[in-house]
Amino acid sequence: MNLPNKELQEAFGKVAYSLAKIDGEVQQEEIDVLNKIIAQNKWAEQVLTSFNIETKLDNEPNKIFLKAMHVFRKYGENEHYPFFIELLEQIAGAHDGIVPEEQKLIDMFKDTLQEDFIKITPRY
Repeated sequence: MNLPNKELQEAFGKVAYSLAKIDGEVQQEEIDVLNKIIAQNKWAEQVLTSFNIETKLDNEPNKIFLKAMHVFRKYGENEHYPFFIELLEQIAGAHDGIVPEEQKLIDMFKDTLQEDFIKITPRY
């Protein structure tokens, strides 16, 4: 398995931030899930760094999400996208379940990836 490059990891950190912030506030439970998963996948440390930077900047999540999606389109298919989707779902579910705003963002992420370059197998 090849490691995703730094730019893809940074973009995903921005998407993770956007997801956590989309319902108004980044919750500690969301941060805890991200920290736990990154600790188990040391190759993804840049994701956490990017997430933390965006959290400190407190930028508007929709704008950050759209900018990050340009990076995914630029690089095309990547074997790590299913991991990223799973991480988004875990972050969203960490605090009071997945709210509609979070689900919409996850769906936009999946739809963009599916439309552009990958087939994502649904979990049953």
